[in-house]
Amino acid sequence: MPRATNIVVSTVSAAPLRGTIEFDCAGTVATFEINEELAHRLCTELERFLTQVPRRTQVTRLG
Repeated sequence: MPRATNIVVSTVSAAPLRGTIEFDCAGTVATFEINEELAHRLCTELERFLTQVPRRTQVTRLG
C-alpha cells in the first residue's frame, strides 16, 4: 500500500462549507471533495487514530 507523502486541504465554499483533500502518494495525487459533515467525521476518526493505545503483541521465545 503506498504511503501518503503530502496532504493538502483547501476550502471551495464557505456556505455551504465544502472543500477538497489532496493526497500525494508516490507522485500520484488523489483529490476528494468533502462537505462539513464528512470533515467532522474525518476529524473524529483521526482523533481516535491519534489517541489509541498501542496494542502489545506477545513474542514467543524459543530456547
